[in-house]
Amino acid sequence: MKNNKKIILYLCVAIFGILGVYLTFFAGGTDKYDSEAKAYKIYPNESYDSDDGTTYRPIYYFKVDGKEYECQAKTSSSSYPNENKNTVYYDSADPTNCKTEYEKTSSRVAGIICLITTAIMIYLFFIKKVADNSEGSIQGDGEYPLAEETAEKIIGIIGKVQLIYKRVIIGIIIIVLLVFILIDTILLKQTIKARDYIETTATYAYKKDHSDSESFDDYVYVFIDKEGKQQEIIKSLPNDDIITPESEIKVKYNENDPQDYYEEGSMLDKKGIIWYIVKIVALILLIVLFLNKELLSKINISASTNRD
Repeated sequence: MKNNKKIILYLCVAIFGILGVYLTFFAGGTDKYDSEAKAYKIYPNESYDSDDGTTYRPIYYFKVDGKEYECQAKTSSSSYPNENKNTVYYDSADPTNCKTEYEKTSSRVAGIICLITTAIMIYLFFIKKVADNSEGSIQGDGEYPLAEETAEKIIGIIGKVQLIYKRVIIGIIIIVLLVFILIDTILLKQTIKARDYIETTATYAYKKDHSDSESFDDYVYVFIDKEGKQQEIIKSLPNDDIITPESEIKVKYNENDPQDYYEEGSMLDKKGIIWYIVKIVALILLIVLFLNKELLSKINISASTNRD
C-alpha cells in the first residue's frame, strides 16, 4: 500500500514538473515567430459552462501589409482578455500561423503555478520527511514512559499540522503575489519598450455601426501623429459604458509605426515601479519564511503566548 502511495506521489511530482516546464518555457514561447503586430480589435469569444463558469478564447484581429487576419487563442482561460495586451506573434511567410499574447501570458502563469506546486510537494514529502526521520531517530534513543511518549507524539503531530497549515496559507499568498508580479513584469517590459515613444491624446471620433460581440461596442478614437497623419484606435467597451464626445485616452506611440502604441494603464508609472519592487521584496521574505521551519515555529509560539 505504501509503495502504491509513493508511486502516485512520484507520478504527481513528475506530471506537475513536466507540465510546469512545458507551459512556462515552451507552450508560451514565441521564438518561432519572426514578426509581431498590434491587434486593432479583440473579440472576447466568451462561453459559459455550469462547472467551469465563464471562459474566454479571444480572437485577435490584425493587419499585415494592409491585409486583415485573425488569430484565435488555442487555449481558453477564465481571465478576461486585456485590450492593452494586444500583441499578435506571427510567421511573416504565413500570418495565419500565429499566437496571441493572451495565451502566452496564460501559459506562463499556469506553468509557474505548476512549478511552485511541484516545489511544495518535493519539500513537504521528500526533504521534510528526511529531516523528520533524522530527528525521530535521534530522539528515539532514550526510553520514556508510555504516557510521556504519547504526549510528545501528540504535541509533535500538532506542531506538524500547524506548520503545514502555515505553509499552505503562505504558499497561496506566494502564488497570488507571483501572478501580480508577472503582470507587473509585463507592464514594466512595455514601459521600457515605450520609453522613447511619443505621448499624445486620442479623442473619441465615432461609434462603429456593428460589433461582433453582444456585450461590447466598438468605439473609434483618433490622434494626429508626428507626420500630421490621422491614426485610428479601436476600443471595445461594455455596452453600459457612457462615452461622450469629450472622451479622451492618453497613448504613447512609435513614431516609425504609429499603430504600435500603448494606452494609459498598460505601463507602470513611478509609483507602480515602487510597488513592483515592494512586491518582489515581500515575495522573497515569504519564500524565506515558507522554507524556514524554525522561524515558522517561533511565529506559532509567539502567537500562542499573546493569546494567553
